[in-house]
Amino acid sequence: MNNATNVDIFAKLNTPTGGWAAIFVCAICFGTNLIPIKKFKMGDGLGCQWLMCNGVLIVGIAVQLIVGTLYRVPVFYPLAMVGGALWAAGNSLTVVIIESIGLSLSTLIWSTANMLFGFTTSRFGVFGIPPKIPSRPVMNYVGVAIAVISVALCVVIKPSADKISDNEEGNSNLDVEGGHKCCPCGCVLIQHLPAGFRRALGVFLAIVAGSIYGNTFIPTIYIQSMVKGASQAGLDYVFAYFVGIWSASTIIFVVYALVKCNRPWFPAKQAILPSILSGILFGLAQSSWFIANVALGEPITFPIVSTCPALIATLVGVVVFREIKGKRNLIILCVAMCVTITGLLLNAFAL
Repeated sequence: MNNATNVDIFAKLNTPTGGWAAIFVCAICFGTNLIPIKKFKMGDGLGCQWLMCNGVLIVGIAVQLIVGTLYRVPVFYPLAMVGGALWAAGNSLTVVIIESIGLSLSTLIWSTANMLFGFTTSRFGVFGIPPKIPSRPVMNYVGVAIAVISVALCVVIKPSADKISDNEEGNSNLDVEGGHKCCPCGCVLIQHLPAGFRRALGVFLAIVAGSIYGNTFIPTIYIQSMVKGASQAGLDYVFAYFVGIWSASTIIFVVYALVKCNRPWFPAKQAILPSILSGILFGLAQSSWFIANVALGEPITFPIVSTCPALIATLVGVVVFREIKGKRNLIILCVAMCVTITGLLLNAFAL
């Protein structure tokens, strides 16, 4: 394969067709990336996050090698690492948020905040980046509003409770193993906080996490817009972004281990490879999102990526795991599918 053919392949990724293909891969991988670790108990989540980030880094290295071999070696911009570090910081808050206000409300708030912040910053231009205006703005606005409704419908579907066997629970008692007691960290456990304060804290942190998620692409967009000669290809920034994710996650995990007196909560041994696989799926999804952002623009991609994976995850729960039952849930699921498809079409035609 000669260099001209390679250039042609990468050029096709920046077309609407390439963008929609990337959206499809992104939705599938985001919607299924937690399936490998579904049956394992993950405790406070920080150990699982670090394992997942190793899988993410594997994808980043693979993308860098593929692009560098077939096309040219991408320039490494340290600023792009900031976006990945932001994602890791937001993701580290999720367990506290879920413990404070529950999974459904948590998902609704941070998904909505993610979509609205990501849409707003790219549509109107903040932090010095130029605005990206779709050809049909009104249709785009309606699509965003419908996407919010779709997220709300997905989170009110109530799955049946799963039972986790003892050998799947991980080593949650490592901090007291052998009579060792961890030094006090000066923190009050979330469940011991007053209900009103706990709920307010959870809502606030969910908004913070969502706003962080919605701005993780800002450093990359800034480089593409403001740095002379910077590549416009999304894949050129994947490695730096993923290095930022891994580095920040490693720092967070080390600090967490120090606070726990070297007795961090870690998943069961059987969950190590599934956690890495989960990270690989996430890495594939995020890499595809980089492609879609360049080809379609963030005002189009954020509403779609914020809704379709949730719907796919819910469908997997129905078809594969049989965890969603009852006439009410199935009706809501059907309505959510119709609403999501409507929002997707509106955003597609707004391009």
